[in-house]
This record gives sequence, structure tokens and C-alpha cells, in this order.
Amino acid sequence: MVVDGVRAMMCVCATDVGLVREHNEDACFVGENCCAVADGMGGHRAGEVASRMAIHAVEQELSRSGPAGFDIVRCIRQANAAVLDASRHADALEGMGTTLTVATVNPGALRVGHVGDSRAYLLTADGIKQLTDDHSVVGEMLRSGLITAEEAAAHPKRHAITRALGFFDDLEVDVGEWPVRPGDVVVLCTDGLHDLVSPEEIRAAFGRSRDPSGACHDLVSLACSRGGHDNITVAACVVTESDMPAPAEGPRGSEP
Repeated sequence: MVVDGVRAMMCVCATDVGLVREHNEDACFVGENCCAVADGMGGHRAGEVASRMAIHAVEQELSRSGPAGFDIVRCIRQANAAVLDASRHADALEGMGTTLTVATVNPGALRVGHVGDSRAYLLTADGIKQLTDDHSVVGEMLRSGLITAEEAAAHPKRHAITRALGFFDDLEVDVGEWPVRPGDVVVLCTDGLHDLVSPEEIRAAFGRSRDPSGACHDLVSLACSRGGHDNITVAACVVTESDMPAPAEGPRGSEP
């Protein structure tokens, strides 16, 4: 069945508490031509609440609008409003927040909305490309040229977030759009994965396996084998067939 020019994409996800944390504050979602990951933060399991609220907002938007009408910016802003409202009305949830990265494909075009330091990658025949910027202290230092990628990987402040859901009403959302073709794979992951597994290793996992679900679980296992110091989540959408020509790549930007 054709859905907006893209034949039913294969979307899968895997999440694990890791080897150190007591609770899994990550959450993920895969639906019709849509996937999302969220990495919550906050005291006494409040991060779990925030990430699940964010993912629930994605489910609601997809249910209401369908793949063709899915509005990523509206979805993320509604998730932000829900997290803010909950944190303001329950002492146990005060100060909670979450990252949120959402991807949709319609028709032949990948659209990504993003806040935080989770990541979106696009795997093509030409390689793997990171589509999102880390909204973190270290991410900003890296983009400004103050540190190298090697220094960023070991920097003590690499987990200090500069933008997340749950802290400001006027949330700025990064959005971008890219062409996709049959065989391309969209991969979203939290920092529990990308801290320990390189982009090339992510690409290799999907290149080795014809089963994207197996590739996701292999990546989670690889991160655990390297310490699993955080919750680990990865979601993937494989573009199986497109009936429409891919558009030219458009500019990226933020929507305040």
C-alpha cells in the first residue's frame, strides 16, 4: 500500500536501561512513516515522565494528522507545553525535562525536528550523515572550533544540555528536510548510544543485517559491552520503496 508516495516503511526501535542506571528514562516510538526518541532528565524518575509525555505527544499528533499532515514543530511545542505544565503542578516533577528528536518521511523527503542532544543520522549508499546538532555545551564548543571532535568525546561537560523540553515556553525547534531513496535508513538515538558507538559502527550494523530490528538490538548490545553507563535507545526507519522523485535538499534552520 502506498502512503503519500512511500510504500510502508519498516520502522523499529530498541531501548535498554543499560548497566548503571536503575531506571530507563529514555522512550521511543515508531509508527506509520514516523519514529521518535526522547531522553528524559529529572529527579526521582521524573525524567521517565517527561520522556514518555514527549513520546505521547508524537503519538497524538500522528493519530490526529496522519503521516501526510504531521506537523513536527507543533508536535514538539505541544510536548514542551505538556512537560512544562506537569512540572509546574507537581512538586515531584519540578525541573524535569527531556530531549525529543522526531523523523517523518512523506513523500520521498525526510523531515526531522529536534531539541536536545539525541541525534538523527541518515544512512545512504554514500555513507552516514549526522543531521542534527547537539544542543549541549560541548556541541557548541565543537561547532565554534574551540575543541576538536576527539576532545569533545571525552570532555567532562559533554552531557550539559543547553536546550531541552520543559524549561522555556518559547522553545526553539531545529527542523530540516532531506531527500531519501529506497534503501536509505533513518536512525535516531539517545546519547547512551552515540557516546559509545561511532557513526561508522552504526552504519556497519545496518549494512550487516537485513533485519533492522536485529541491527538496533546489536547496537544496544554493543553499547552495553562498552560500559552501558546510560540508558540506550535507537530507532530506525528503512525506506523500502518510493513512487515519487526525491526533492532537492533544502536548507536547515530553527523555528523559534
